[in-house]
Amino acid sequence: MEQKDKGVDPGKYREEYQEWVRFALHSAGLGTWDMDPINHQVIWDDRCRELYGFPAGNHTTYENVLTYVHPEDKQLVETAVAKALANETNGRYDVEFRTIGAADSKLRWLRCIGQAYFNEEGTAYRFAGTAQDITKQRKNRERQAMLFSLAESSLDCMAASDIDGRLFYINPSGRKLLGIPQDLDISQLEDSDLYSPEHYQSFINNVLPALKTGRKWTGRLYLTHYTTKETIPFHADYTAIKDPRNNSFIGHGASLRDLRPELEAKKEQQKLLALLENSRDFVSLSDEEGHVSYVNAAGLKMVGLDTLEEARQHNSHYLMPGDTARLRDEVNVDLFTKGMWMGEISYRHFKTGEAIPVLATTMLVYDPLTGASQGRATISRDLREEKALHQRMVDNEQELERQVEQRTAELKKANIDLNIVNQNLEQFAYVASHDLQEPLRKINMFSALLQDKYANELNETGVRNLGIIRNAATRMTTLIQDLLAFSRVSRQDHLFEQVDLRKVLEQVVADLDVVVQQKGATINYDNLCKVVAIPLHMTQLFQNLLSNALKFSKSDVPPVINLTSRMMDVQEVAAHPQLQNGTPYCEIKVQDNGIGFAPTYARKIFVIFQRLHGRGEYEGSGIGLALCQKIVIAHHGIIFAESEEKQGATFTVILPAYT
Repeated sequence: MEQKDKGVDPGKYREEYQEWVRFALHSAGLGTWDMDPINHQVIWDDRCRELYGFPAGNHTTYENVLTYVHPEDKQLVETAVAKALANETNGRYDVEFRTIGAADSKLRWLRCIGQAYFNEEGTAYRFAGTAQDITKQRKNRERQAMLFSLAESSLDCMAASDIDGRLFYINPSGRKLLGIPQDLDISQLEDSDLYSPEHYQSFINNVLPALKTGRKWTGRLYLTHYTTKETIPFHADYTAIKDPRNNSFIGHGASLRDLRPELEAKKEQQKLLALLENSRDFVSLSDEEGHVSYVNAAGLKMVGLDTLEEARQHNSHYLMPGDTARLRDEVNVDLFTKGMWMGEISYRHFKTGEAIPVLATTMLVYDPLTGASQGRATISRDLREEKALHQRMVDNEQELERQVEQRTAELKKANIDLNIVNQNLEQFAYVASHDLQEPLRKINMFSALLQDKYANELNETGVRNLGIIRNAATRMTTLIQDLLAFSRVSRQDHLFEQVDLRKVLEQVVADLDVVVQQKGATINYDNLCKVVAIPLHMTQLFQNLLSNALKFSKSDVPPVINLTSRMMDVQEVAAHPQLQNGTPYCEIKVQDNGIGFAPTYARKIFVIFQRLHGRGEYEGSGIGLALCQKIVIAHHGIIFAESEEKQGATFTVILPAYT
C-alpha cells in the first residue's frame, strides 16, 4: 500500500507559532496591545493589563487607558498617538511615560512601541504594539545622571581611565586644577602624562597593585600641572572599575583633593601655635560655653597646671570664688553682646590657691569662611609684679626719698673716687704706652745697631744672643700694645651706633692685603647684617678673627675664609641663656680651612695668654681671641668656636641686630 506524505497541518503550525511568540514576549517582559482607532477600543494581553495596574479584563477604552497615565505625561502620550495615527511619523509610535496603577496605585515607567496601519484612503484602521516596564532602567539612568552631575559639580578632581591607563573622563574641576584645557581631548592623555617620572613610578609600585587585586587605595599622591609642570600634592581615593559580567579589572577611578590650601593653613597654624607657645602671657581657647581646650605653656605655669589634659575644664574653675559671678553677669554678657570683654580679674593658682590678678581680654573667634563662631580666645597678662611694684612704691615713698638722698651723697663720693681711678688709669695708660715702651724701643734700636755694625766682630753665640734680645723686645712691645687694647674695651653705651659689617669687612680686608697676597688667601663674604655696636671695636673684632684664620692656615693649602650672616628666630635666641628674649640678633660665622684644633680647646682659646702652639711655630701674644671675647661681651653678645684637628675652624659671633 502506497504511503502518502501528510505534510504540515496549517492550523497546528499557526497555533504553535502563536504559542512561541507569546513565550518570546513573556520572556522579554513585553505586553501587547491592539487599538481600534475608529471606535477607540483597546485589546491587550494580561501582561499589558498588569503594567497599567488593571485588576481584570482584556478590553477597555483608549480614554480609560489615558486616565491612568501620569498627569505630567498625559499630553506627551496623546501627542505621540495623534502623530502616529495622522501618519506624521510613518505610523511609528515610541514613547516613555509613567502610569499610576488603576488598582494598586503603583507608579511605573513604561516604554510603548507601536505601528499604525492605514487603508487606501489613508485612514488608520489598526494601531498595535508592545508595552515594557522600564522602571528599573529609568531609575538606573536617573542614578547615573545624578552621579554624573555630582562628579561634574565636585570641587575635587574626579577622573577615570581604562586598564591601559588612558583617561576617558575628568571633571571640570579636575581640568582646572591640573591645567588641562577644556577643549583638549582627554582620550589622548595617559595617566603618566600627569606625573613626574618618579611620582608615576610610585603610582605603578603602590596604587596599581592594590587596584588589580580589587582593593581600594587611599593616600597622598603628587601630580604635575599639565601647563606649568608644578608638582601638586593630592589626597587620593582610588577604586578599581570592574566588568559586571565577569568581575575582571577594566580600569580605575579616582577622587583627588588638592592639599595645597590645607598644607598652607597647617603651616600658618604652626606659626600661630609657635607664637602662642612663646608668648609670656596666658593664652587659652575654649568653646562658647567656656570649656577650655587649650592653654599655652606660660598659662599652665601661671596657674600651676602641669599638663594640657589638666587644663581641659570649665573656665569658671580658673577664677577665684569671688569672681565667678562676674564671669556670668559681666564677662559673658559683654562677650555675647559686644563680641569682647576686657578688664581686671583674679585667677587662682590650682596648687597653692594664690589669687593671681590679671588684665584679661576675651573675644569670640569666627570662622573666616562661614562666619560661624568657633568659640572664645583669652589673653591675660600677669599683674602681680606690676601691682607689687606699685604697692612698694606707695608704701616706701618716704623711704625711697631718703634712700635717694643717701644715694646721691654716695654717688658724689663715688664720682670723686671714680675720677681718681680714671686719673690712675690714664697714668697707667701713659706709662704702658710711653714709659714701658720707650726702653723697649731703645733696646730694639741699639740691638739693631749692634747687629748692623758689630755682627762681624761677634762670635756665633753673641749673634744668637743678640737675636734673642731683639725677639724678646719685639714680643714685649706687642704684648704691651695688646694689653693696652684689651684694657680699653668697655661698655661705652653712648658710642654705640648702627654699623654695617660689610663696610667693616671691606676695610679689614684692605688692611690685611699684604698677608692675603703672601698666602694666596681667598676671603668670601656677601651682604652682612647691620648691628648696634662701636665701629672701632667691630674693626678690632674682625681684624683679630681674620688674622687668626690667616695665621693658622695649612702650609700646603691656600687659605679660604668664608663669612656669612643671618637673622636668628626666637627659638634659637631662647636656646642661649646669655641672650635677651625679644631682642633681634644676628649670627655671623667665620669659617676657615686651616689647621683647626681639638674640640677640648674650644673654651680655652678665649683665655688671655692661652696658646695652643709654641712661639717658635706661630707668633703672637695670646691676647687676640681674648680681646674678641671681651668686645663681643661688651656688645651684649656671645662668641664660641667649633673645630676638629686639621679640619679648619668655625667662629660664631652673635650680636644684637639693627632693625
